[in-house]
Amino acid sequence: MIARLVALLLILLPGGAQAAGERYVIGVENIDYLPYHAAHTGRFEGFARELFDAFAAAAGIEFDYKPLPVPRMVVSLLRDEVDFIYPDDPDWRSAARNGERFHFSTPVVSYTDGTLVRPDQLGAGPERVQRLGIVVGFTPCAWQSRLETGAPVLRENAGFAALLNQLHSGRIDAAYANVAVAAEQSRRLFGRADALAFDPGLPLAQGEYRLSTRAHTGLLARFDRWLATESARVEAIRRAHGVGTVALEAH
Repeated sequence: MIARLVALLLILLPGGAQAAGERYVIGVENIDYLPYHAAHTGRFEGFARELFDAFAAAAGIEFDYKPLPVPRMVVSLLRDEVDFIYPDDPDWRSAARNGERFHFSTPVVSYTDGTLVRPDQLGAGPERVQRLGIVVGFTPCAWQSRLETGAPVLRENAGFAALLNQLHSGRIDAAYANVAVAAEQSRRLFGRADALAFDPGLPLAQGEYRLSTRAHTGLLARFDRWLATESARVEAIRRAHGVGTVALEAH
């Protein structure tokens, strides 16, 4: 809907017939999630920005990026406030989708969400985690069965800096977060990517981020074909930003 309205307005403007083209709005998370993506400053950046801009240039279209609070991503797509949302996954926020059909791209990039601890607690086991920190809007799926027993207690934080500072200072026992994002944040906050340790012996989850839409299945198919035919270029963009697959088995 948004894409059609923009195209119509361009046609109605003087000289618009020549300027009119396909233009779409992607809803993106308004958080600092580098190296994957970030839009907390109002400007979308990171791996995903470079990837989508490259596809748009190849396809002869334009993307606008609309930062949204994480809990509003699905709702915004349902209300046709955006044409696509990224990142998305078929298993996320199923209740918020109200039974509506969403269409998903092939995987854009792989991720590992894991449990971080202070280095001196590495390998201590899940029983030592009494206070688990997360960022508001995120669900620690890998810990769900343990959380249902009442231990550990969940502590929410407004952002990754607050979350990792709480862990570093000992106010929580562990933090559940994306491993690559935590390393980048640790580098900025503490001067070292390994100031906090990812413990592969604690609950973790792996998956892929995808682009989703409700209406623009044709463009989604074009995006899938581009990911396949330009796989070498896509992989080069992943490497440049330090994202991809972490070869670990989910617990």
